[in-house]
Amino acid sequence: MQAKTVLSVLLIIFGTSFQSCKQNNPIVPRSDLHVPKIEEILNGNDQNLINLLNKVRGSVGRRGAVSKTIWSRKNDYGLGLYISANHVYNISGWNSRNAQFFDLSSENLGIFETSQIPPINGSIALGNTLIADFPLMHFNISSGATNKTLLPIEDFYLGIIDNQRAEQGPLPKYPELIKTSAPLQLYDPENRTRANQTWNTSIAGEKVIAVGYPQDETNYPNGAVAYGKILSDTEAAQAIQKLKSAGDAEGDIAYNSSAEFFVEAQAIAGMSGGGVFNSDGQLLGIMVRASDNENAPKIIRVVKMSYIISTMKDFYNSLSETVKSKIRPFISGEI
Repeated sequence: MQAKTVLSVLLIIFGTSFQSCKQNNPIVPRSDLHVPKIEEILNGNDQNLINLLNKVRGSVGRRGAVSKTIWSRKNDYGLGLYISANHVYNISGWNSRNAQFFDLSSENLGIFETSQIPPINGSIALGNTLIADFPLMHFNISSGATNKTLLPIEDFYLGIIDNQRAEQGPLPKYPELIKTSAPLQLYDPENRTRANQTWNTSIAGEKVIAVGYPQDETNYPNGAVAYGKILSDTEAAQAIQKLKSAGDAEGDIAYNSSAEFFVEAQAIAGMSGGGVFNSDGQLLGIMVRASDNENAPKIIRVVKMSYIISTMKDFYNSLSETVKSKIRPFISGEI
């Protein structure tokens, strides 16, 4: 089985109001369909979509050739707690497949290489500035899984971003030990990452926006955005059957309603780890897989925030108080 580790969800119904758009997604991808860039939407006429995109886009950045999403800055230090996909990090980079955390007060797994977030002034161009990226914890990974076969239930990890920055140049570059003295400077004009509720649960039929950075940097140097409908569990199960009939590998993976939801949309490679947000700008989950057979329905698998948080809490609660005290300052606002 070959997974379609995605993702940049790029839906084809660009042009109608985010709040009132109707789904009419083609099943077969066509070369004449337009995949909107972030700048095209910001320069467009849909003010609702522009406002929502501005609310969330500053928290989605690059991690290698793919994406990561800053979930929250509600921790003791005001640093960026982010989520990305395990296959983005590369599971061979973890020294254990068992859930583990990293003591950022003494352990430095940080890197600058290929780590970027939008500038704090709101510019859409990422520019040449790299930002420090520190893995914080990952969760259990099955023994037989590979980067291409990870299921949504195990395809996510958490990390932290601080204010250390470096200009691109000879790589690799490594930051100093994490800096906790100042909150992360982030383009977040409505303080989405500090809101009382930074995330929410998905609702069937809800229109959502998805943001990420395709691997095709030539055509999408500043990222891409899409919006589409969340499928109900019944619709998702029906989509699985259609995917199977079309010969798409996603049809061989059962739909897991406790861990994921489907968005009816097309995806472009490179957007795994990109965020899916509701109309209030709350994070609903991250993208991890998508269909890619030309004759198959266009669906994107999104790991639910509720599942990520439940997994995080279960792991955290299994630890000793001494160990908890090392993690708590970084996740304190979300536990």
